[in-house]
Amino acid sequence: MPFIVCELFAHPSGGTVAFAFTALDKLVEALGEAQPWVAASIGPLAEAMDEQGVTVLLDPRLRPAEPNWRPEDLAAYAREVRR
Repeated sequence: MPFIVCELFAHPSGGTVAFAFTALDKLVEALGEAQPWVAASIGPLAEAMDEQGVTVLLDPRLRPAEPNWRPEDLAAYAREVRR
């Protein structure tokens, strides 16, 4: 059965958030080029996250930081989920 995994982040307010982006270039600008992603409707995503007590931030502006994912991380993740 297919599934979607959402990466969650700690928010300065003390809560947990998921990021959603309206365009791929906005995701790349915020988090770097090597990102696992899926196209989805914001409504069902927000509902699913709300059930877990997680807020969805749309097009968040983030301070430049080290990317969470590197190309080799993404390749290893893709191999793992294909098992």
